[in-house]
Amino acid sequence: MADTDLLKKFIEGNPPKNIRMAAARGLMPIPPHQMLQILVRLRRDPEPDVAAAAAGTLGAWPQKDVVAQLQSPGCSREVLEHFAVSGTSAIQEAIILNPETPGAVVASLASAADPALLETILYNRTRLLETPEILRRLKQNPAATAQVLAAVQEIESDFFGNKKQEYAVEEIEQQKPAEESLLELEEELPWDELSLEGLPTDPEQREAAILARVNTLTAPQKIKLALMGNREARAVLIRDTNKEVSRSVLMSPKLAAHEIESFASMRNVSEEVLRIIGSSKQWTRHYATIHNLVKNPKTPPMISQRLMFRLLPKDLMLLARDRGIPEAVRRNAERMVAQKNPHKA
Repeated sequence: MADTDLLKKFIEGNPPKNIRMAAARGLMPIPPHQMLQILVRLRRDPEPDVAAAAAGTLGAWPQKDVVAQLQSPGCSREVLEHFAVSGTSAIQEAIILNPETPGAVVASLASAADPALLETILYNRTRLLETPEILRRLKQNPAATAQVLAAVQEIESDFFGNKKQEYAVEEIEQQKPAEESLLELEEELPWDELSLEGLPTDPEQREAAILARVNTLTAPQKIKLALMGNREARAVLIRDTNKEVSRSVLMSPKLAAHEIESFASMRNVSEEVLRIIGSSKQWTRHYATIHNLVKNPKTPPMISQRLMFRLLPKDLMLLARDRGIPEAVRRNAERMVAQKNPHKA
C-alpha cells in the first residue's frame, strides 16, 4: 500500500505538535495499518503528553483489530517489534504466523514464549533456515518442552548436518550467514530434476512414478519440493517418514484447503501431521477438516476430543457407533449424544 502524505511527514520530518497530538489520539483519517505505525512512533515523542496519548490510543485498540493488522503482509517492522514485546499470546501468535515477519523479531519471541508459541515458531521451516538464531533462542528458553527441543535437534540434523556446531549456544560468533545456507539448498536442488512432466497419466502409475522419483532425493531436497512442488508431490511427501519433510508440506504457500481436508482423513500420515492440522485455527475453520480428523483413528485423542464438540448431531451419532476409532473418543461421543438427547439416554 502506498504511504499517505501524513505518514511520510512522520517518517521523514517532524510535524507540528497539534498534528502529532491529533494523530496520538487516533483522530487522523488514515488507514489503520498506517495509524498503528504512527502511534508506535509517537510513543517515543519528546512531548510527554503526546507520548502518553499515543500509548493510551494503542492500549485501547481492540485485540482482534490489532491481530488483523499484524497478520497483514504489509505490517511494518516497527509495529511488529512493538507488539512482540508488549502483546498478549494471541497477538504474538499473529506475529509468528505472518510469513513476512522478520526472523530477528521471531528470535526475540523465541527466548521467552510459552510452549504453544514455541511449537508455532517451529512450523515455518523457511524462516528457521534464514535465521538460525531462532533455534539458539529456542534452546535457551526455560519453557521449551522436551518435544520442542527434540524438534530443534531434528531440524539441526536434517538441515545443517555436520554444521550443527555453528549454531550451538557456545559458538554464536561462528554462525554461518543465513543467505549462504539457503544458497547451498538452492544449489543442491536443480529445478529441472523435480519436473513431473512425462510421467504416466494413469493415477496409480503416476503416483508410483512420483514416489520413485521422490525416494531418490535427499531430505533437504524433499523439503524444498514439499515447499515449492505441486499438489501431487505434496500428496506423496505428506506421508514421508521424515517429520521435517511432512511438516514442510504443511508450510507450502501453495497448499489449498481441500488438500488439508484430504490429509486429515489419511491413516498413513504421522500423528504429528494430524496434530498440527487439528491445532490450526485456520484449517479447523472448515467443517470437513474437523469431521475427517475426528473420524480418523490416527488423530491424537486430545485433538479429537477437543474438536468433537463442533460436530453436527447426525455426525456425532455416527461417531458414537463407530468401532474403528479409539474407545475413549467413541465413549465421549456417546456421552455427548446422551446429553443432547436426554430422552433417548
